[in-house]
Amino acid sequence: MPLMRRQSLKLMVPAEQALSMYAWTADVMDRASRADEGAAHLLRILTPLFKFRACRDNLRVATGAMEVRGGNGYIEDWVNPRLVRDAQIGVLWEGTSNINALDAIGRAAAKMGAHEALGAALHARLAESSRVPQKFRTRLGELIDRAVAFAGRASGVEGERLARMAAGALYNAATAVLMAWEAAHLDNGRRLLLSRMVVDYRLSAQDPLAPQNEAWEERAAALLLGEGAVTLDQAAALVNRQDRESR
Repeated sequence: MPLMRRQSLKLMVPAEQALSMYAWTADVMDRASRADEGAAHLLRILTPLFKFRACRDNLRVATGAMEVRGGNGYIEDWVNPRLVRDAQIGVLWEGTSNINALDAIGRAAAKMGAHEALGAALHARLAESSRVPQKFRTRLGELIDRAVAFAGRASGVEGERLARMAAGALYNAATAVLMAWEAAHLDNGRRLLLSRMVVDYRLSAQDPLAPQNEAWEERAAALLLGEGAVTLDQAAALVNRQDRESR
């Protein structure tokens, strides 16, 4: 069912982004707890970025999962109503979206330069991902630099209104790089396809009246939603093919 496949991907991508960001933040937190000053500096911006974007995405994912079940998703016989209610906690109890964005950009970036530390850490991850197609790695590197520069601009005295956009850009760039790194180290093609989807759909302009990636999306969906394993070579071939077709 084509619409259900697209809806499944719209639930999958932000959920998997949150998983990658969680795993990395947990590792950084562990190193920070062992007196690693660099990790503590990095954790200062990762925490509000994670809280800002993952909590907001959870609203959409929880509601979308309920919609998939229709009326059955609404009644209390299923877990979905509780998940939708609990999703509100993240954007309230964990700090509102505005507060978390201001913490990441107006404090961590503006006062500590933590966005620069994040950019350096992401470039280091990218350098360790040599199995990822070169052209895609180059694109990821460019997105890191653009997101860090945007955060620097938004951290200025006149940039407060851009804080949410800048925080979202850093989060999306970070998760795209992290999933590419995971793909290379785990021989997991699904992580590479998800990384590409973040780049195409969350970090690139889309014309709503002229969608251009239908063929790529169908091929990627078949692998992502299939039951078999997806190797990095399979995913890399598809990513390279997409690059050639988009020229």
